[in-house]
Amino acid sequence: MRQRIRRLPTGVSLRYDTFMIREYERILEQSKSRERETHKQMAHLSKFNRTGFDATVAKYHEEIFKQIDCLKCGNCCRALGPRFRDKDVKILAKETGLTPKEFARRYLKPDIDEDFYVLEKLPCPFLAGDGTCTDYGKRPLSCEEYPYTTAHNVQRHLVRLGYNSLICPAAALIVQKILAEY
Repeated sequence: MRQRIRRLPTGVSLRYDTFMIREYERILEQSKSRERETHKQMAHLSKFNRTGFDATVAKYHEEIFKQIDCLKCGNCCRALGPRFRDKDVKILAKETGLTPKEFARRYLKPDIDEDFYVLEKLPCPFLAGDGTCTDYGKRPLSCEEYPYTTAHNVQRHLVRLGYNSLICPAAALIVQKILAEY
């Protein structure tokens, strides 16, 4: 199945809130300046099937996430928001004291892919003013897995990773390492 890439919603800019570390902003600005080249290279790399690629990217993931603290960024929560499975809706509805239908009506709309929901409005309503998640322990699976650098067969989704490098400083650094090695 072909992976759909969600673009930034109209009106959402990549200006960062004051709590985001300046170094993270710099990383994202550099990534934005290389956007076309990165997209081209990632599209090219995604056509191959390199042995050990997932393990290499997982190693980069571990290395980079020792440097990058997601809770000091939160840019994905402002610019993308998660995809919610029915299970995520049930868990967060219970956390918020709502029924799943009430939760969906208040916060969500159907995604293009009918099996999922997305947020009606951004930023994510569970993003606190300091960039932390008010329901971090119960966050949706897509939040937990973002930027999808530990996914199986990550090489087939390098275009998505290239796009995520415009949102996530960790993804941007992982993309730099991939492009330097391959």
